[in-house]
Amino acid sequence: MRIRIEIEDKSLKSSHEFESQNMDGEALRDRIIGFLSASGVFEGRGESIAPATSARDYSSGTLMDRLENFIRHEFTNTWFTTQELRERYETVADDIKLSTVSTYLSRMNHDGLLDKRGNRNNRQYRLMEIVEPEMISQHNYQSYEKKRVESR
Repeated sequence: MRIRIEIEDKSLKSSHEFESQNMDGEALRDRIIGFLSASGVFEGRGESIAPATSARDYSSGTLMDRLENFIRHEFTNTWFTTQELRERYETVADDIKLSTVSTYLSRMNHDGLLDKRGNRNNRQYRLMEIVEPEMISQHNYQSYEKKRVESR
């Protein structure tokens, strides 16, 4: 499937073409909405098709901070691949190398921010759920307290 979008705003004309070969419909839709939001098509019209994409600024802080912020707002409670993150990030922010994204995702996993699953070729990540203390079993909580006291 090939979709061509032409935007005409006063004297500025632009076009972008999306071609989907190995992309499902939802991923293609998200990419197009991200492009349109980044292009400013939805600004000032009271429309909110992609509020999280158009309302966020991912240009401040370190690259690690920007990616973490982006993941928190764009991939809440969903599994995503390195490639999906890269493609979606590039629709609203700067271009980024796939190897850079992979490195930062690995660090975020190591730091306990992300969960990962799958093998090296099919790796997926998602935000770790925050567990409330009352949800931790009494046994695990006692073990945690014992280790904490011993480490003092």
